[in-house]
Amino acid sequence: MNLVLALEGRGGEASGERPRAASWTVLALDVSHSMAGDPLAHVVRSVDFLVDALAPGDRLGVVAFSDRATEVVGVVPVDAEGKRLVRSRVSRLRPEGRTNVEAGVETSARMLAAAPPEARRSIVLLTDGAPNVGASTAEELRAVVRRHRPGISIASLGYGLDHQEDVLSAVGEEGGGGYELVADPSTCVRSFARVIGAQADVVAAGIELVVAPAPGVTVERLVSGAALRFSREGVVVAVPDLVAGARAVIVLEVSIAQPGEVFLAPVADVVVREAGRKAERRESVTIEVSHAEPRPVDRASVDVLLVRAERARAEARGRADHGQFGGAVAQLRAIMAQVATHPSYRAGDGSPLSETYELLLDEATAMERMPDPEQWSAFRKGAVASKLTDAGEAAPRSRARGDASSRLLDLAAGNVPAAIVEIVEGPGIGTRFTLAAESVLGRTASADIAIASASVSRRHAEIFALDGRFFVMDLGSTRPTYVNGVRLGTSPHALDPGDVVRVGDVALRYVALP
Repeated sequence: MNLVLALEGRGGEASGERPRAASWTVLALDVSHSMAGDPLAHVVRSVDFLVDALAPGDRLGVVAFSDRATEVVGVVPVDAEGKRLVRSRVSRLRPEGRTNVEAGVETSARMLAAAPPEARRSIVLLTDGAPNVGASTAEELRAVVRRHRPGISIASLGYGLDHQEDVLSAVGEEGGGGYELVADPSTCVRSFARVIGAQADVVAAGIELVVAPAPGVTVERLVSGAALRFSREGVVVAVPDLVAGARAVIVLEVSIAQPGEVFLAPVADVVVREAGRKAERRESVTIEVSHAEPRPVDRASVDVLLVRAERARAEARGRADHGQFGGAVAQLRAIMAQVATHPSYRAGDGSPLSETYELLLDEATAMERMPDPEQWSAFRKGAVASKLTDAGEAAPRSRARGDASSRLLDLAAGNVPAAIVEIVEGPGIGTRFTLAAESVLGRTASADIAIASASVSRRHAEIFALDGRFFVMDLGSTRPTYVNGVRLGTSPHALDPGDVVRVGDVALRYVALP
């Protein structure tokens, strides 16, 4: 039997109208040899932007790590003196040595020890390579991160196309702050803005669920979630940080040994607690036990199916890594069939099941083409960064962001011209879309620019604003993106009036408005 525990982040009155806590943030930056040149230059530029974008009262520190970690700047207020100090010292960073992610995390955590209890403490870790000094595997680094939870949130940025996405995804998942792919160094400032903004938008951080099984009930395993541990209170499960409107789903497989014909069986007592807050919420879970055919709870059955789909995706990627694309495709197609036959599934309605089906379809299609190692590596990073929890957001990404994320992204965008894209070829010809700071092009309701064509990927490309200009970038689509007939690689292309962007069988012209 599956026990499904779902939490939703709520702001405003639902959260007791808590005032925004000052943030203490440490940037843990990889300065190994592979960061030489443009990669490190773009990181320095991004930090320069951040010190002006953070709110009054916030504090920022910087750690550089290679073979070991060094405190570049202690956690200082982002006032005039603090900004000058951060800029001066970060500008002098030089690449050297190998990559010790463990040292970067540990040094950053020590710097946050002086933060007051009410402060939001977070680490944003950026690396472009593979950890090769200290803890290096996903499980080893999970253990490192776990030592600092739930008091510190840790987000990871995978820089470029040579980093180990499984390792960094594990760091971000265990740390509660998530993992983001920075496919091209020139977009680094946007990723920093999004991640730092998301930290400010968090309404519940360092959350833990404590599940105390009733007599006769055994927790067999954790089906979803970062990790569990056992304590005197019961089974403890860490939950990712939540922004307003986000859901976190924990699925535990449990067995009930109690005999009987028909009765209400206590399953567990559940305690929800948040780091830095004394208040706890307690709930008791019971279930009707009988010999009759079980009646599934619709929302819970959807959540369980989404969790199974996420596991199937991970297992399919593992098969594809070993060149077993046929077996990987069969696994994805099997879970797609389960999604499509669920009573709540409606094709194209923007629901979590519909969006999940489309995501699985794109990944199965990519694997059917048996890409070469370089193509597979690039596609794989985007797949790891796209979680099915993201697929469950029916609202386009630009309308799902919090206030802080929107503000920082708008600052990074600069003074951009009013502009549109217009479909000039393919389905929907003549349709116009107004461009925002970021607009995702795709075939489903989760896209900002929704294009009704089977030749377009679920998340095909993105048009975004940066430093006063609009750019277009491919998002690892199953079919390449073209600009003026030239195929885009992983680097963004600056748009000029009249440029034509082709996604699948649809062409869109970029138009700057007067």
